Amino acid sequence: MGSHLCEALVESGAGVRVMDNFSSGRVSNLAGIEDRLELFDGSVEDASMVKNACRGVDAVVHAAFPMSMRERSMETSVVVDYLAGLFNLLKEAIANHALFVFISSIAVYGDQKYVPVDENHPLEPVMLHGAMKLSGEFLCRALANSHGLKAIILRVADIYGPRNTRISVPVRFLINALQGVPLRVFGSGRQARTYTYVDDFVRAVLSALQTPSAAGMVLNIAGDQAISLYDLALLVKEVTGSDSQVILEENVAADDRRLVIDGTLAKNVLKLGRSVTIREGLIKMRDWLLQNPDFYFGGVPS
Repeated sequence: MGSHLCEALVESGAGVRVMDNFSSGRVSNLAGIEDRLELFDGSVEDASMVKNACRGVDAVVHAAFPMSMRERSMETSVVVDYLAGLFNLLKEAIANHALFVFISSIAVYGDQKYVPVDENHPLEPVMLHGAMKLSGEFLCRALANSHGLKAIILRVADIYGPRNTRISVPVRFLINALQGVPLRVFGSGRQARTYTYVDDFVRAVLSALQTPSAAGMVLNIAGDQAISLYDLALLVKEVTGSDSQVILEENVAADDRRLVIDGTLAKNVLKLGRSVTIREGLIKMRDWLLQNPDFYFGGVPS
């Protein structure tokens, strides 16, 4: 996410500073633009480094999140460090009168009460990941009220695309299909997701940075389509031409939610236009995997 955003910002002519401890990201993801940005190799938990990185900025985009928490870590230190880092950035955004773009997640909604899920849906996260994102949203709102923070909250649906360290379901299916191994679908296969191709995420953030009137708003960022996991597996087979078998493992416990996300408000406010379709996104990701066969462990056929 971060490297794609940096590329777009640099190309737009913006001055860019990056802070990353590279616990999950890679310096190599910035290849080709590293001499056009300032890199702070460190953690947002370092208040002094955050102060230096934020000095004089017009906007802060907070996309940092510990990968271990996505993997359901229960380490107290991970929670403490995440909140400390977020608060460091919030304080400096306020001190610099900078716009704060908080990258939240649809995980804040928890189990869907109705579909499609819009921004008014109840907030009842069922995972620590969602609870921590929601705590970040509440901090943004509280500091907007108490200290005049200008914040835009973007609740992003499942992202996939090149260079994503986290292997999401579309990427896992593509890797398996290219390797000729079975595509395993746990549960009924009817569970559905709205996915977001990384290019759509980048366009949304760029537009948010250029739409100061959106300050104070909460916006869902999502593709235009939802797809069941079973249909996703079939589509991956189609775009790869793979002979991999799709195996439906109905006896395996699975998340059966239908997270169909409504991104209409963001499209109207940020004037985003048409999203990358699932087919288009899978083809883009397929081509990148073939060009970068060793990025993920195990690789794919070249």
